[in-house]
Amino acid sequence: MKVEKNKLVSIAYKISEDEPNGEILVEITEDEPEEILYDDDMENLVFYSRLKGLSAGESFSFVLEPEDAFGEYDEDEIVESDLNEFADMTNVNAKDLTEDMYFTYNNDEGETDYFRVKSINHLENKIKLDFNHPYAGKKIKVEGKIIDVKEPEDK
Repeated sequence: MKVEKNKLVSIAYKISEDEPNGEILVEITEDEPEEILYDDDMENLVFYSRLKGLSAGESFSFVLEPEDAFGEYDEDEIVESDLNEFADMTNVNAKDLTEDMYFTYNNDEGETDYFRVKSINHLENKIKLDFNHPYAGKKIKVEGKIIDVKEPEDK
């Protein structure tokens, strides 16, 4: 059976930076594969659209440009804030904040999102926050295997 609309697909894959010895960013193993219902939403996502037509047992490998993966790096996603106000809002002592520290929050859609501390200037009492995805601006390599393709049990 092939990956196509309205099929339940199990996949294992590894996502890494597209460079020699690129860091592994995500790894979904064959022991605990990702299971997706391949529907219209999946066909519209470049990552999943590349799986269409593959069968169980087939391997895949492709490279995604930043705009098709985690997005381009956007300088407008860097926000400067008052350090003490930020510390009060997050209930973290300003002295305990460090660069590259990550925080989560609920976005306007009610989903959990995150940002990182880009820089801290204690003298000017300023903090810069980066709301870009950590892998924004990076080409990524995807390698994986279709584990199973089947009809969903309840349509």
